[in-house]
Amino acid sequence: MTRNLDLLTPTNWALAYSISISATITATLAGKNYYAKITPVLPSIIFDKSILAIGINTSVPAGKQWVYGGSIFRFTNSSFGKTFIGERKPLFLGFNLAIFDDFSNDYQIQINIPGWFVSCNLGIYQYEGDTRTVAEQDLAAIKAVIIPGS
Repeated sequence: MTRNLDLLTPTNWALAYSISISATITATLAGKNYYAKITPVLPSIIFDKSILAIGINTSVPAGKQWVYGGSIFRFTNSSFGKTFIGERKPLFLGFNLAIFDDFSNDYQIQINIPGWFVSCNLGIYQYEGDTRTVAEQDLAAIKAVIIPGS
């Protein structure tokens, strides 16, 4: 179903989580540092909207051209434990728009950082604007005219 989302209005977005992470140096050999992989990021936030914007950045070494920024997936807790919802989605450096299928429960996310990142700046924004379908918006407008105050 079609939705009219206002993604350009800043007031429709709320910063839900941000973090800066640095990988730990595990060894230094011949002047070169070796780093441990950054562990997956599990924000302690419960999301209730199906649209997120994820900003992910790192310092790219001189002469390199990196595009891939990791992956994200959703999960919820059930009587069976952690239950994954949908598919893992790729993330790219910069801002990513993640539009998930509607899901009746609140959910959490996990972000996997590529193994070659030695630092990571991450910001997660939740879309707070109108997410109703066009049909739902039209129905609400008709209802407001027919039944004032509803």
